[in-house]
Amino acid sequence: MSTSLTSYLNVANLPALSDADMLSALEERSSENPSSGGGITFLSFSGKTGKYSLGREKDEVDPDDLFVIEPQSIIEGWVCWKGNKPVERLEWSLYQRKEQAVAEADLKDNGPYRTNMGEGWQPLLGFGVLSTDGKNENIKFTVTSKSGRNAVEDIVEEIKARMRAGDPSMPLIGFDAETFVAQEQKNYKPKFVIDAWVTREAFASYLNGDLDLDELAAGDIPKKKKSRKK
Repeated sequence: MSTSLTSYLNVANLPALSDADMLSALEERSSENPSSGGGITFLSFSGKTGKYSLGREKDEVDPDDLFVIEPQSIIEGWVCWKGNKPVERLEWSLYQRKEQAVAEADLKDNGPYRTNMGEGWQPLLGFGVLSTDGKNENIKFTVTSKSGRNAVEDIVEEIKARMRAGDPSMPLIGFDAETFVAQEQKNYKPKFVIDAWVTREAFASYLNGDLDLDELAAGDIPKKKKSRKK
């Protein structure tokens, strides 16, 4: 298993980007207001149950488990739903949207759609994270619901704000959920609980075993090699 997000970046075929490059792309995306594979475990969220499903076994995620978001892994795209299943999916890196993004008007017509069932093309947002449970698992989270996309947008805005300020911009998060009522029905939306903000340098030290998880969250600077603890 990879000990970094390198495998995610390689699979996604992303360019090497500085924080300034990423901030520029994030700013551009906001101003425009736009309507994988091996080595990655996929994470999904149910708005009906509030549960996360991880990997082929659909394991639940403990909200106390922590994951590091890699800002370079932010993706967007489209998913076409029919019969409560995705029948087509288009994705691209936010940082390659000029070259790869597909406009809504250019999407394939997979109809007829039952609009009252939410069928048709829906925007997608997501990001990649690395687990901190000792497995260093590369995980990809995507969502198409409006409430879910808003949750992703919110954390992207926080990342942007910290990049602007020159502050640590890699969030250490837990995956949780919260309820809301829509059309008199109880629903759930993802909630990303930020435990700490870390620098890329500190995260690299954690992966190398120079920091344990508590030290990473505290923003400690490594002075000597230490074994990592849960």
